[in-house]
Amino acid sequence: MIKQLILTALVLTSSFHLNAEDKSSSSKSNYIDLRLGAVQIENKNQPVGVLSYDRILGESFLIGLNAQYIRIQSENDEKRFGITQSSEISIATATLSLGYQFSLGQSWKPYIRILGGGGQWQGFRREADVWQYGAGIGTRYFFTESIYLNLELSGSRYQYREDSKIQTDAPQLNLGIGYHF
Repeated sequence: MIKQLILTALVLTSSFHLNAEDKSSSSKSNYIDLRLGAVQIENKNQPVGVLSYDRILGESFLIGLNAQYIRIQSENDEKRFGITQSSEISIATATLSLGYQFSLGQSWKPYIRILGGGGQWQGFRREADVWQYGAGIGTRYFFTESIYLNLELSGSRYQYREDSKIQTDAPQLNLGIGYHF
């Protein structure tokens, strides 16, 4: 996991040097946003939070880093000695994404992306490494030159690293606010 984060940081750092645009004060090529939403895991909606950073390369290509946290509340709580113990499960992942942004004027900026990365599943006093990969479509609607609303629909597959036969597909919808700089 640490190796993946270091590699992702190096890729993002090197992307700053790949951008061929003029670096004048009016040139903005970074997006950062915070989104909240729902992910459907095993036919049940669960809350999800996403922190996302995207960098524009050239005119329309995007490279990004996403951190995601899902909290799953299981219905099968254990009751021991008259005390109910919650069976909470969490999934935290970091992914690298590549995408393409379409320009439909100053206010609308739709995009598509593919993503892949890894993270950790925790629950029932155990933990396991997971892979996450998927694709998404979304749009940014700008209120001002820098502030925007972000809506994204994506689908991911979460797969245990130790046993690739254990996996789940999870569609998600999230909405957030972002800053373009």
